Amino acid sequence: MSRAYKTIATASGTNSYTGSIAKLVAIGATGVAGDASASRIEFGAMTYPESGDENGSGSYSPSAVLTTAVKVPAGSTIDGPIGRFKNAGGSFLIYFDA
Repeated sequence: MSRAYKTIATASGTNSYTGSIAKLVAIGATGVAGDASASRIEFGAMTYPESGDENGSGSYSPSAVLTTAVKVPAGSTIDGPIGRFKNAGGSFLIYFDA
């Protein structure tokens, strides 16, 4: 059974994305081996509100953070949950859960 996603977006340049990201799919880039790359990936389920409410609940806290550049060959997938992602080069399709 296939999964329905609420939003699909493209990432290019060096933009950052925040949200409930289910997966990233590398589209690739022109240049060395056509790899796309991410400079930061924060794994963990995004909470709303992101910074928590007045009772301290709902604060987003990543379970793992990659802060070194990760090369991703075109067509490869990084599965979430991902709360934040920063593109370093090339392009990705971003599949959002919510």
